[in-house]
Amino acid sequence: MEVIRAVYTFAANHPEVLSYVPCYCGCENFGHGDNHDCFVADRNAEGKVAWEAHGMG
Repeated sequence: MEVIRAVYTFAANHPEVLSYVPCYCGCENFGHGDNHDCFVADRNAEGKVAWEAHGMG
């Protein structure tokens, strides 16, 4: 579980990195455009993250 938490934390703190990493799992069918979308569903105006459960497996 710590690894998953670390990946989600990285995704939240470094969208500029994951936005350049393509995802190869077929999730583009869910509207995902890059690896960041597998972990972060949305951010509100204050920047608070709404998590995407897809990245957990």
